[in-house]
Amino acid sequence: MIARSAAGALLAAALAATLGGCLMTRYLAQAAGGQLDLLARARPIDQVITDPETPERTRVLLTEIAGIKAFGARMGLDTSKNYTRYVDVAASGTVWFVGAAPALSFEARSWCFPIAGCFTGLGWFDEAEAVRHRDQLRRDGWDAMARPAGAYSTGGWFPDPVVSSMLSPDDDAFAALANVLIHESVHATVLIPDQMYFNEGLAEYVGDTLTDVWLVERFGAGAPERAAWAAAQAARAVRVDRSFAAYQELAALYTSKQPDPAKLAAKATIIDRLVEDLTLWERPNNASLVELRLYKAHYDGFARVHAACGDARALVTAAGTLERGDFEEPLQEDLTRVLRMIEQRCRKSGSRATAASRS
Repeated sequence: MIARSAAGALLAAALAATLGGCLMTRYLAQAAGGQLDLLARARPIDQVITDPETPERTRVLLTEIAGIKAFGARMGLDTSKNYTRYVDVAASGTVWFVGAAPALSFEARSWCFPIAGCFTGLGWFDEAEAVRHRDQLRRDGWDAMARPAGAYSTGGWFPDPVVSSMLSPDDDAFAALANVLIHESVHATVLIPDQMYFNEGLAEYVGDTLTDVWLVERFGAGAPERAAWAAAQAARAVRVDRSFAAYQELAALYTSKQPDPAKLAAKATIIDRLVEDLTLWERPNNASLVELRLYKAHYDGFARVHAACGDARALVTAAGTLERGDFEEPLQEDLTRVLRMIEQRCRKSGSRATAASRS
């Protein structure tokens, strides 16, 4: 998801041809090569479905895509250009996302591009290059991480294919596929340059909400497919809540008046407890924990706006009226004012609709 935005940004930077430096040259070269490779290997989904060599599970899931896109279109999402082709990729995903933050702060490092704006991470097609970038950031003193991203999109720069890593091997595969397609379709419909906290928060909330609506329409309210999704979401919520509690504890620590050595020692203890509680195989740091804020910090706020708007389609429509100038700064984290604006526009639109129905 985040890697999708970075990929779109790198193309804009390439077109602008104004950014220099060894890292940028290497980054743009691998991005162009990776994107061209994907496009060259992608096949029409209908062709993949009818291919006798296609595994049955893949065929069944790909058959659902046309219906998911039609559902998204009815909900006001732009689903016209993307996801007509399919390509096999590594099991871990298409790109590796690299992010960074200071050792004693959750102020994420950002990379900025002409036209496309600023982003809190970069997406690499090559794992070795991603690890190389992460390690350089660590040598420079940052908390840095590199993680695979199963979903991938160029944010409208190219007609994006479905990649095989979008097809979950778990019981919630139908819901997981719908969720990622709807999430990325929200980005194709509403995308404010420089505003990743808003863009990802909106897509995360609308994606989750409409996935459940689609499951009910497609399989029924009591279907096992919906139960599998609910169980997966509940299990994820437990882990997210525990991680967010650690995030909040660390955020309070970082703003305290303790000396830095004491903060670093306390930070290590907090993260030790998190690793033990969740049996994590990789130790988190500020760069990985800051993603919780990106995707979840305003989840409840979008839910309140959704209630005011009446339905998800109205929420997306009102969000789509926002412009870059409605935000006070790039990468704005406090969305309170912006959410209030969406709510007001929903109420105004609803009042006009009511008046029209009475006339």
